[in-house]
Amino acid sequence: SSTYFYAAPKAVPSRAAIATATGFWPQRGVDQIAEWCIAAIFQDVYRLAAASAAFVECAFAAEAPSSCAAASEATNHTMVSDLTIGIYGYGRIGSEVARRAAALGATVIGTKRSGPFVPPPPPLKWLSPDNDRLLREADVVVLTVPGTGHASTAGLVNRTSLLLMRPHALLVPVSAGPINFGDLEAVLRDERPKQRAVIDTWPGGCWHYPNASGGPPLGPPDFPGSPVLARLPNVLPLPSLSMRDAAYWRSAADSVARNLDALANGKPLEGVVRNASDVVSVI
Repeated sequence: SSTYFYAAPKAVPSRAAIATATGFWPQRGVDQIAEWCIAAIFQDVYRLAAASAAFVECAFAAEAPSSCAAASEATNHTMVSDLTIGIYGYGRIGSEVARRAAALGATVIGTKRSGPFVPPPPPLKWLSPDNDRLLREADVVVLTVPGTGHASTAGLVNRTSLLLMRPHALLVPVSAGPINFGDLEAVLRDERPKQRAVIDTWPGGCWHYPNASGGPPLGPPDFPGSPVLARLPNVLPLPSLSMRDAAYWRSAADSVARNLDALANGKPLEGVVRNASDVVSVI
C-alpha cells in the first residue's frame, strides 16, 4: 500500500503479507499535522474563499455597491493573535501546534494527564489536568489526544464537553477516536449552531483508519460518519489532508518501490502489518 490505509486484513488471503508505507512517520508526521492545525485555524478566521465569492457576487453587479454588505460586516474578522488556543492532550503534536500558535501571538493553554504542571513549559500560559477549564477558556480547541486503539480516550468529545466550550468556539481534532460523532452532529446542528468544527478524520468509510470501508472492492459501503454532519454549514469536512503533503506521497512511492524490489529479490519487506502466517505485528 502507498498509504497507511492498507486493505482490511480479513479481506486479504492468509498466504499474503500486508505491508504499508510508513517511512513518513514520525519524522514528518508531527510537523505536517501541526501545520495543518494552524491552517485550519486561519481558514476559520479569514474564510478567504467565501469572502472572495461574496465580494465578486456583489461588487461587480450592476447595482454595486448597494447590493454589498456593509464594509463593517464584509471585512470584519478576528486575528489569530486575538485567540486563546487550547491544546487538549499536550504531547508531541500538541507541543508543535503550541509553538506555531504562540509564534503568531496567540495565547496558548494546554492539558495533559500527568505533570509536572508548574511552571508550564514555554510557550504555554498554563498546563493542567483540568480539561473542563480548557474547554471553557479556549476560543479554539485543538484535540491532540491519542485516537485509534486507545479506549481511554473514546468519547472525550461528547455533548457535555461540547456544551462546556464557548458558543463560538472552533474544534480541530486530529483523530476520530475521541469523538462521539452523534453528539457532535446533534450539538452543532441543534444546540450550538455558531460553534464550528474542521473534520479531517472520520470514524468510518473510505477515509477511516485503519480499516477503510468505502464500498467494493474495499468492503461494504459506509459513510464517513454521518452525511448530515458533513453538510452542516458550521462544519468543514476534509479528506485527511493533515498528514499527506507532496513529500508524504514521494516517500510513500519510494517505499512501495523498495518493497516491490525486495519482494522480487526475496528480501525482507519494510512496514509489515501482517506476515504470511496471519501473525499481526506492530508497525
